[in-house]
Amino acid sequence: MKTLVEDATPHGPGVTAGLAGARAVLTGKNPAWPAVKGLVSGMSGKTKVTLILLLVLALLLGPVLLVVLVLALIGAGVVAAVRAAAK
Repeated sequence: MKTLVEDATPHGPGVTAGLAGARAVLTGKNPAWPAVKGLVSGMSGKTKVTLILLLVLALLLGPVLLVVLVLALIGAGVVAAVRAAAK
């Protein structure tokens, strides 16, 4: 049955994710993880590499952006305190 369904459906990432999620719902499982796995399995190799690079970049730059945000908020707090003290 699985080979018949695979031959009858187009192999796009969205269709693969939808079928995996629907299959999980019908078996009584959470559809989120199978849908994500279906989405990734339907991607081309180049797209998978790009996705991995974007995830690594986000993990590396996330903490740096958080530190910059905290420093900006501290700076805004200092400016507000100086302006309030000057009045």
